[in-house]
Amino acid sequence: MSKLLPNERHDAILATLRRQGRVLAVEMAERLNTTEATIRRDLRQLAAQNLCKRIYGGALAPTPASGPVSERLHLSGDEKQALALVARDLVKPGQIIFLDAGSTHLYLADLLPRDQRLTVVTNALSIAGKMLERPGIRTILIGGELDADVGGCVDAKAAQEIDGFHFDMAFIGICAYDPASGFSALNYQDAQFKLRLLTRSGSVAVLCTRDKLNTYAPYTFLSAGRVDYLVTANGEHPQLEQQVTHGGGKVLYSDLPNGD
Repeated sequence: MSKLLPNERHDAILATLRRQGRVLAVEMAERLNTTEATIRRDLRQLAAQNLCKRIYGGALAPTPASGPVSERLHLSGDEKQALALVARDLVKPGQIIFLDAGSTHLYLADLLPRDQRLTVVTNALSIAGKMLERPGIRTILIGGELDADVGGCVDAKAAQEIDGFHFDMAFIGICAYDPASGFSALNYQDAQFKLRLLTRSGSVAVLCTRDKLNTYAPYTFLSAGRVDYLVTANGEHPQLEQQVTHGGGKVLYSDLPNGD
């Protein structure tokens, strides 16, 4: 391969990020017939434009989980619906469950059975509003200051209120997953709220869309080995699945075919 111009290298790096979620400098240097130093410089330039996040030896794609929930709701909508259909069967009669703020959990809220004496606790006004359409489910909305980007309340008041519960199952929202650090959030208060929530939860379920795999968010709050139920597309990330099963958790697959 002949030497590429800087903009051609950048395009190749970004294409790899979109396809794989991460790049390694040594591999890109070999592929593009250049030096690691050149690729590291390219990565610094791309990171300065918020197009990637530098890590040791390479870079990760930034998480797509940014902006208000209303804007994210229809992104990968078919996949989120497929994940929610699988997650619905995790819910058992008489349980107290927590639905964390997040667009995927809005789909789940719309599917919960109304005849199983469920209690749903949530920090998201949008999820509580959805529950109004499902009579027969007891709904408790915890309070605090609404964070538009998170889509719910994650401040000190909200964290204090969940101390009054013990949840049979908590559906935890995630922003990103990386094998080295686990699941992470974009917002510091949100990550701290989730850490508090984990201490009040019997089982932990994570609904993970494909676009969050191998992406970056700054605040880690959950290791894959702590997850009891991972709901995801089949075969998308064997390393994540292995981490979950080695920790004693179970991986459940959505019916959405790969690539759709």
